[in-house]
Amino acid sequence: MGDCKKFIADFPVDSAEFFTAITYATSELYISMHVLDLENNTAFPIKTNEFIDKFMKCGSTLQDSITNIMVNLACPESVSTIKNFTILSTLSERMKNANVISEIFHGKIHGWSKAMFVRVGDDKPLRRVLYVVENVNAQMTKLEQEKELLEQNRKQQNMINALMNGYASVVGVDFVTEKVEFFRTSDRIKSALGFMKEPPPFKILVEKLINTAVHEEDRKSIREVADESYIKEYLPVGNSLSKIFHNEVGHYVEMKIVRTGEETTVFGFTDKNNEITEINDKIYRDSLTQVMNRKYFDDKLSSRNSQAVVMADIDFFKDVNDNYGHQCGDAAIAAVASILNSSVRNLDRVVRYGGDEFLISFKGITHEVLRNRLEQMRARAEKIKLQDYPGVKLTMSFGGTFGDGIVSDMLSFADKALYVSKKKRNCVTLVPFEEKI
Repeated sequence: MGDCKKFIADFPVDSAEFFTAITYATSELYISMHVLDLENNTAFPIKTNEFIDKFMKCGSTLQDSITNIMVNLACPESVSTIKNFTILSTLSERMKNANVISEIFHGKIHGWSKAMFVRVGDDKPLRRVLYVVENVNAQMTKLEQEKELLEQNRKQQNMINALMNGYASVVGVDFVTEKVEFFRTSDRIKSALGFMKEPPPFKILVEKLINTAVHEEDRKSIREVADESYIKEYLPVGNSLSKIFHNEVGHYVEMKIVRTGEETTVFGFTDKNNEITEINDKIYRDSLTQVMNRKYFDDKLSSRNSQAVVMADIDFFKDVNDNYGHQCGDAAIAAVASILNSSVRNLDRVVRYGGDEFLISFKGITHEVLRNRLEQMRARAEKIKLQDYPGVKLTMSFGGTFGDGIVSDMLSFADKALYVSKKKRNCVTLVPFEEKI
């Protein structure tokens, strides 16, 4: 111990000057610093400025001066809090068991600030305090950022939990790192991906899933909405969008995309074939044709989104009824309904709209595929042979509209297209859907 260097300095001879220098050095940490004498109601400024001096001189008492300063220094939302904190008459009681008390407030000039009373001496009752105001904007900004980050994390987790409750597969992605995290994986997704120790980067994963687990007809539309640039442009943080597509075996699947942050997104996938229970509900099924009825259109389908709506009917149907009877007419309606229903996918809907008129709603279909599909239906209708009415020859006319809209809005376009087809008979007319603004 005797060999240790002595590093504790002796008390300086010029102690007054020494402690004055330390006091002024310490004052650099604060916006203002005053010694308040509660007995004499005076204030000794250690550090001040023109703003504080101006309002200090306006008050008739020390309390008025302190109040003037803080009311003019604080933003409106902090005035009440800081006024209560600077009440000098209650200070002795509030500092009975404390050497320091403080209050955070929002200032007009310096932003987040902290006001503090520090006991000076051991006088009882309390006589002198050091009143300082400190700029804590940097600390509060950091706290606000941390709070905001925690809130974002909480919201993200809530979004993930919501998907976990309703989706068979849930996948998270960070666009910066392209890191992928599987929160839940269905057997079908596992089968599509094959064995892998770790998930591949996001873009590679998307291509692999699209090429193995999405029907060829729907790959283009799924590739578009699953793209990072599309999500960032059209999907604000906190929002979601859903896309319906057919998987590789033709089952109806919903993909939900939730943008959880500026650079993070969660994808949910779920099988929608269970919705067939709704379709099978007797109140929505036409008894003659076994396709959906007009009530289904009015209650369910009319308000849904669609990429194509088609109206179709049997050419010269009145002549069939008049010449062969209504039983023949019913047989004809049932036969064409069977063709229409067998020509669409699970996610499309065929509705007997009235009499011999049918409405077909298509999800996620292109103009070219739609035309080919309708031409196939038209050709099949020409080949219908009614067992009990061999002399009856049937043809159908189709009028449709393609685009993206609500079924009820698209219906008038399809009607007009059908009107054009009925002038020629046994043909298909398609027009683009133009949403009214």
